[in-house]
Amino acid sequence: MTLSHPLSLKTRLAEADGGPVHMIWCQMPGEGQAAAMVRGGFAGVLADMQHGFASYDEMRLMVQATGRVGGVPMMRPPLDDFGMVARGLDAGASVIIAPMINTVSDATRLVDAARYPPLASRSFGPAQALELWGMDAQSYLSAANDLTCVLAMVETAEAISNLDDILGVDGIDGVFVGPYDLSINLSGGKVGGANDPDVIDALPKIVASAGKHGKISGIYASGADQARGFAELGFNLVSAISDTGLLAAGARAVLDEL
Repeated sequence: MTLSHPLSLKTRLAEADGGPVHMIWCQMPGEGQAAAMVRGGFAGVLADMQHGFASYDEMRLMVQATGRVGGVPMMRPPLDDFGMVARGLDAGASVIIAPMINTVSDATRLVDAARYPPLASRSFGPAQALELWGMDAQSYLSAANDLTCVLAMVETAEAISNLDDILGVDGIDGVFVGPYDLSINLSGGKVGGANDPDVIDALPKIVASAGKHGKISGIYASGADQARGFAELGFNLVSAISDTGLLAAGARAVLDEL
């Protein structure tokens, strides 16, 4: 039986017949902001704890606010902080997008923090998740491994070389491309983002590898035009813009009208 839940990305992808599902990437903390993004139409809101400014409590409030208005609550933990993976899930997040997962060993550590036995060894204490998801303890324990989503970020040449092996790790639901770090890594130090020729060459291969494994392919976009292009390539989860990018674009639009 396929499990479903309105806060689960897997449910949203199934409803979208594979995607694209559009999310927004939030660097600035704010529960009101998170709720507003869902009301504005984004399926999911990510609280970024790697390069963003959210503390644990601020991330927790963003996750709760996103879920309460019907959005998919997502978070990115700080680099190499697998303890925060479990804390994000306990707060109610249904999607973890973990940075710099370069090897099978990295992917295995990520799964170990995010999945309950018998698959891995996530410790049990999801009080806030139970409230947000509307489940009792046994129901959540039984469903969490299936309903939550764990994505490994592809940001280096090493990750690309290990991509099939990473995608083959049980408990990894897919990959998420960080185009800026990937361009810096592939070019030897140039910030090209998704316009870097090496990144452009790598993207179809990443989508194809995820598809071969029956797993999710996600990517960060800097705006609607780029997001459409990524969807056309086959990415089924697209972060269409960041909160700071959206504010800047909105300010420009108003000032252009004035």
